[in-house]
Amino acid sequence: MIHLTRRALIGTTIGYTLAASGLAANRAGAQVTSPPAWPGAQWPRALPAELDIAPALPDVLAAAASAAPSVTGVVVTRHGAIATEYFADDWSANDPIDIRSCTKSFVSALVGRARHDGLLPNLSVTIGELIPERIPAEADPAVADITLWSLLTMTSGLSWDWQTDYQRIEAAENPVEYVLSRPIIAPQGQVYAYNSGGSHLIGLMVAAAAGMPLEEYAEEALFAPLGITVHGWRRYPQGEVIGGYGLQIVPYDMARLGYLYLRRGVWADDRLIAEEYIEQSTIAQSAGDPTGGEPYGYQWWISNATGYNAFYALGYGGQYIYVVPALDLVVVVAVGDISVPLSFPRPIIEQTIVPLVY
Repeated sequence: MIHLTRRALIGTTIGYTLAASGLAANRAGAQVTSPPAWPGAQWPRALPAELDIAPALPDVLAAAASAAPSVTGVVVTRHGAIATEYFADDWSANDPIDIRSCTKSFVSALVGRARHDGLLPNLSVTIGELIPERIPAEADPAVADITLWSLLTMTSGLSWDWQTDYQRIEAAENPVEYVLSRPIIAPQGQVYAYNSGGSHLIGLMVAAAAGMPLEEYAEEALFAPLGITVHGWRRYPQGEVIGGYGLQIVPYDMARLGYLYLRRGVWADDRLIAEEYIEQSTIAQSAGDPTGGEPYGYQWWISNATGYNAFYALGYGGQYIYVVPALDLVVVVAVGDISVPLSFPRPIIEQTIVPLVY
């Protein structure tokens, strides 16, 4: 495994990328043939060539990532091993970052785990059934009938402006009251509206079903089994961890969630999430919008931009947990400092890394 920083950038990479395009002819039939490997406290590591990735990957990745100043880390795993990684100057593998809206995909996984644990009977359970005490007196009566499924797919019907309501929910003294006070403007399941407040409601519903704070259930049911260390999790003024953003972990641990989904809900031979839930989470359930520019599953974005079916968690600033099942591939992009001019790092995954995998 090779680690490069911006200072260690080597050689010219354009030729590598062009040459890698010749691998595309083999992509349609790509299948996973190696047995699963399970990361322990540390991820296994291998050279790219040992994982059927072009040896040029470290150089190509370093060139592409260094051209995107806001990118502070990239981790590429295949067949359960780290093929290469990149960390910008003054950043290391051990530096936790606020993964922002990638948090949503972790909370979706907690729904799947709660379903597997028998805590949630189905996804048609409603706000009125699980958290009726949180509904403001002045709320639209239809708010009580909003289902967990419609929150997962961001089709709750609540009026929401993704361009301005993040600031409003951050400024609210009671963010839950703010969200549930929005008018209902569409039937459930029909209109997509990116809504971090709705993701927070998902977390509240999971916590209610589990009978404990969300962070406690997350540690017991997901983080501990996966070996994820939480370095922080933002809270709203009421003291609850935020379901839509604010989880702080290292990039390696972001990859663990992607690997759990790549392995269809199994970790170290223990099933944590039902395969059916993984399948439904990672296919198009609603239309999506410009936030991710792709269809939406259960708090995951869905894409076939590379010619492969893929799904990804996306956080503000361009943070990704990008999973390509046909290639047995998980790629993490971390943006640890959103105060710098933000780049658009998705091409690093789709145009630089994926073409080098065969």
